[in-house]
Amino acid sequence: MTRLIACAIGLVVGVAVLALAAFALKAGAIADDGVMLWAGAIAAGDGDMSIGRMLAAYPTVPFWATALMQAVAPAGTPTPALLAAALCGLLAGAWFLALRGAGLAPLAAGAAALLAALHPALLRAAVAGPAEMFFVAFLYALGNALYDLRARSGVPEVMAAGLALLGLAFAHPIGAATAVAATPFLILAVRPMLVANSAGNVVLALVFPTLFCAGAFAYTSWVFPGSGWSFFLAPSASLASWTAGVAPLLGEAFAGMTALNAALAVALALVLAAPLVPVALAWVYRRRPLVAPAFVIAAAAVSAAALTVSAGRFGEPAILVAAAPVLAVLVIAHVPVVRARLATALTLLALGWVGGVGALGLADPRGAALVRLALDRGGDLQQTDALALGGATVGHDGILVDSDNAPAVVLGRGRSRGLLSPSHEAFALALMFARIDTPLVAVPSPDSRIGARDRLNKAFPLLYRRGTPGYRLLYQNETWRLYARDETGGTR
Repeated sequence: MTRLIACAIGLVVGVAVLALAAFALKAGAIADDGVMLWAGAIAAGDGDMSIGRMLAAYPTVPFWATALMQAVAPAGTPTPALLAAALCGLLAGAWFLALRGAGLAPLAAGAAALLAALHPALLRAAVAGPAEMFFVAFLYALGNALYDLRARSGVPEVMAAGLALLGLAFAHPIGAATAVAATPFLILAVRPMLVANSAGNVVLALVFPTLFCAGAFAYTSWVFPGSGWSFFLAPSASLASWTAGVAPLLGEAFAGMTALNAALAVALALVLAAPLVPVALAWVYRRRPLVAPAFVIAAAAVSAAALTVSAGRFGEPAILVAAAPVLAVLVIAHVPVVRARLATALTLLALGWVGGVGALGLADPRGAALVRLALDRGGDLQQTDALALGGATVGHDGILVDSDNAPAVVLGRGRSRGLLSPSHEAFALALMFARIDTPLVAVPSPDSRIGARDRLNKAFPLLYRRGTPGYRLLYQNETWRLYARDETGGTR
C-alpha cells in the first residue's frame, strides 16, 4: 500500500511538472541553459553531432540521459520535459517512502512529500530541465550519504558520499561549484575518531572519484573540441545578467562586493524557502551528528554562490535555492526531534512553500521577470520567435542558420537534421567565401540580442534587411527572416 501511495504521489507531481513545462515552453520562459541542453540532445539523437562533441558534452549526465531518450522517442517528443518530470516524480515518491520509513503516518508523509516536491524552487528547477533536476537528486543523495557517514563512516558510506559528489559535478555546472565548495566542510560530516587519525586521507577518499573523473573529462574535452575547460564557458553568459539583477542586501556601499552579495542572497533565500531547517537545527544544536550533515549542504550551497560569482564560471546560482526543499526533507527524515514536533514542522514546511516564492524573487530575478512577462505579455519574445521560426522550417531542408546562437530554433523544428549549423561544412564555406548557396537561410534582426551575436549577421550585415540576390522572403516574424532560393537558383 505504501508503494502504491508513493507511485500516486509521483504521478501527480510528474503531471503537474509537465503541465507547467508546457506553459513555460509556449511562453518562451525556458532558461537558456535548458534550451541549449535540449537542442544538443536533439542533435545527438538525430545523429547530427560528431562523436567528439558528444564525448565532450557537458553537463554529461543530463546530456546523455536526454540524448538516449531522444534517440528512441518519436520526433517532436519534449524529451527533456519528460525526463525532468519523471525525476521530480521519482523524488516525490522517494521522499514519501523515506518519511514513512522514518515513522511518519501516511497522511503526514504524503503532505510533507507534496509540499517539498511542489515547492516553488523545485518546480523552477524542473521547468528549467533535467540538468537542474539531476542536481537536486544528487544533492539529496549527498545529504543522505553525509548522515550515514556521520553515523558509521565505513567504506560503503564513504563510497556513497564520493559518488554523490561525482554525480553533482557532472549533473550541472553549479553542481561542480557545489562539489568544490563542499570539500572544506566534509570534515564536519566525518566521525571525530577518523578525523583525529587521518583527516586528510578521509577527505581525499571522498573527493578522489570527482577529481579523477574531472581530470579525465578535461583531457577528453581538450582533445576533441580543443579546449579542456570549454564545458565551463557556456553558462557564464547567464551569470552576468544574474549578478546585475541581484540587489546588494547590505546597501549600495557593498554593491561592488558581488561574491558577498551572492552568498547573502542565497543564504537568505534558503532561510525563506526552508524555515524549518534553522529552527530544527536550533532544537538539536548540541547534537553535532544531527546538525553537521545539514550544515554541510547549506554551507556548500552558500559557498558555491560566492565561488560561482568570484570565478565567473558555472552559470547563475539561482538553482541553489532548490537546496531548500532537499534540506527540509533531510531534516524531517533524520532528526527525531522534528518528528516529535510534527505539527510545528509541517507548519514551517508550509511557510517555506510560501516563502519559496519570495526566495525566487530574491535569488532568481531573471526567472521572476520571465514569469511576470509570460503572465502579462506572453513571455520572452525572442525565444518565442525562434521557436516559431523553427516551426516554419518544418518540411524544408538545407537551412543555413546559426543554431548554436539560437538553439530554440532546433526546439521549434523538433529535429536538427536539415539545419546547416556552424558545425556543418556549408556554414564554414559560406563564411569563408562570403557566399550563400543553400536552399534557405535564416537570420535574426541585428537589433535584437540574438542578432548581435549571430555569425551570419556579422558576415553579411545587410542580409536581414535586404536579403541576397536570387533569394525571396519566405517567412518573417518580429525577430527573424527566412529567405528561400528562387527557382532560378540565384546566389551571392
